[in-house]
Amino acid sequence: MKQPVRWFLCAILVAPVFAQSSAPVNPRLSLRGLQHQAQRIAEARTNQERAQAWLALNHEAVKFAEQMNRAFPNTSIRGDKITPPEAQRLSEQASSYGVRIDFCEPGGDWGANNEGYFKYLELWPDGPDADLATWMGPLGNQSFCGDFEGTVEELQEIIRLNRQFIAKFPGSRFASEAKQRLADAQKMLAREQQTERPH
Repeated sequence: MKQPVRWFLCAILVAPVFAQSSAPVNPRLSLRGLQHQAQRIAEARTNQERAQAWLALNHEAVKFAEQMNRAFPNTSIRGDKITPPEAQRLSEQASSYGVRIDFCEPGGDWGANNEGYFKYLELWPDGPDADLATWMGPLGNQSFCGDFEGTVEELQEIIRLNRQFIAKFPGSRFASEAKQRLADAQKMLAREQQTERPH
């Protein structure tokens, strides 16, 4: 059975678009935070400033997705069409600033993706927030949507990524969780491999 998780797989990077949309804005929502951080990215003079702005943009996108859940509690999706249409227009406008915001059908809620964390690592790979960016980006913990089926390949990838994270960031605030996920994935993999062996 598929189980939605927020810590699996990376996503497609979206380039920021700064054009204003004529879509009506729900009064319960505000794009100002996203607009401000996108402007900071555009005006940044150094890679470090740009990286910090991308990180802040991703944080604003998470907040916006939470607002979307409150504003549109009865969202539904069929194919690529989201109901209500206003929600789809707003998510597309919000995503144009550089971090994708979309409706996750398996999870049944709105979420922000992790493009900003990948951009941080690209611009400032050894920056002070590199562990956060790695945890949320390459390890997929800020991926807006995903399905985990527990296949051998998926479990092997989880083990590889968490081992790398622990080795690179042993003092990170996420290290203990990474160790727990590593141990859990190793147990699951052992069970999977046991069941696949011929009797």
